[in-house]
Amino acid sequence: MKKLFVLGAILTLLAVSASAQGPGERTRQQRIERGFNNGQLTRPEKFRLENDHRRIKAERRRAFSDGRVTPMERRRLHNMRRHENREIFRLKHNGRRRVI
Repeated sequence: MKKLFVLGAILTLLAVSASAQGPGERTRQQRIERGFNNGQLTRPEKFRLENDHRRIKAERRRAFSDGRVTPMERRRLHNMRRHENREIFRLKHNGRRRVI
């Protein structure tokens, strides 16, 4: 019984740690920072992307607040993340350069 409990606890911890390491949020923030540091993003573009990122995080918290994410909420979050990825790409490749 004790072995079963310990094994269950270990599996639960592994599952939680794996789900917490989702590449999405951290990767998007790193893409914004890298683009700004390389001079591909101007200061206003960076500010706008960071505001969009905060809005998506707030929407995600709101969706998870009741403990259940409906398919409609999931679709909305997915679309918001897709739009943010497109915006990052578009602004990084628009030909404007930040004056360093």
